[in-house]
Amino acid sequence: MKSLVVAAVAALTLAACSNQSGGSSYSQAAAPAAASEVLVTARGGFVGTPKFQVTGTTEIFRRDGQWFVRLGPNFSESGAPDPKVALGNKSAGGYQAGTILGLIEANGESIYALKPGLDIGDYDQVWIWCEKFNVPIGHADLTLL
Repeated sequence: MKSLVVAAVAALTLAACSNQSGGSSYSQAAAPAAASEVLVTARGGFVGTPKFQVTGTTEIFRRDGQWFVRLGPNFSESGAPDPKVALGNKSAGGYQAGTILGLIEANGESIYALKPGLDIGDYDQVWIWCEKFNVPIGHADLTLL
């Protein structure tokens, strides 16, 4: 009797773990229906100032109705004090006060969400700005894709 119960449990377990074609019932994690669509709209490369070195790339993208600034995996800054990501506009004189998105905590890739009230269409630059001393560290001019 004990072997009959074990056989029944094993059969039920196998039936529950497979679909009709005999394969696994698990779907891949990257299934299109579950993934958020990411729309990259602009890219640029950083240049530093005479006092600070900034290199790497940046891009602007939209996901789930929210705009983001991404510093690429190749992003690097030379250790300036209080480096922050901000936005700017060439025709308005560069860095725009009130657009700081966040503190850069390490070189490499990082992502910053645009704050409510900021319209990405008003900006064509990403700035690395020292808020503590109110000086530029570097910037990237954006090219629309």
